[in-house]
Amino acid sequence: MNTVSSIKAIAIVFFLVTFNSGCGGGAGNTLGGGAPTKDLSIGRMKVAIMPEYDDPSVLAIYDGKFEDVSSYPIKTSFLIPKGSVISDACSLSHEGRHFCQLYRTVNRGEHDEVSLLLPYPNFYLSFHTPRFDVKGEKKEFDYLIKANHPVKIMEVDIQQPLRSTAFNIFSPGSAAQSEKSGTISVIKGFNHFTYKLEGVSKGQESAFKINYIKSDPKPSVDIKYTSMESPQTQSTPYETQRNIKAIIYILFGTGVFAIMAVVAWFFRSRKKSGAKRHE
Repeated sequence: MNTVSSIKAIAIVFFLVTFNSGCGGGAGNTLGGGAPTKDLSIGRMKVAIMPEYDDPSVLAIYDGKFEDVSSYPIKTSFLIPKGSVISDACSLSHEGRHFCQLYRTVNRGEHDEVSLLLPYPNFYLSFHTPRFDVKGEKKEFDYLIKANHPVKIMEVDIQQPLRSTAFNIFSPGSAAQSEKSGTISVIKGFNHFTYKLEGVSKGQESAFKINYIKSDPKPSVDIKYTSMESPQTQSTPYETQRNIKAIIYILFGTGVFAIMAVVAWFFRSRKKSGAKRHE
């Protein structure tokens, strides 16, 4: 393999490490362009918070639509809990089809900023937060929603884990609890609590403090496990993704040094060849 081919191969690896793609396939965009987003606002946004749904963590879904968009694609970003594993980063067509997008994640302190381009005004982002200790009976955590765009109406749906008791939610003062809160889901029997926030400004933080009691460490849904009756002896797929993410960061760091070494070697070789031709 010649030098140019080697540099191209390393560049491809560098690109794959730097950018990820939500979903398993679809029409992804590069992150080089897009309409400016400083004046964009979200008309309606739904936030689903599901503790211990299929993993010892919180499954969260951000679903909404930008309004008054003059051009496409839309260049945007969302703030999610630091260390989260993204499952889907999509744009939805007018017919409801999911188009998976390339995304880039940058650490912003307490949050990770997920940047992507949307070919349509609708967005769908799902992810799992870092796992928490499920051995103890008492569970307590804060889920902080930080808006990266103004949102006219934000609906927050919090799902109570199955086989849990003493489920309490302490919502921000600006959140109004919906009358249908505490209803039972027809599909899987989950207890849901819904809240509405209006006129959410960019950068506004809304913290939901959640605590409950759950004696067993098993998730509500067993779709990621072989058997709910058997002891949990293997890590979840999302934990594997978390480990892979850490490995990618390591490879990214070593890859940068490798690229620098190859480039330095290439220019030294050219310099030596030039010196020999002049002798």
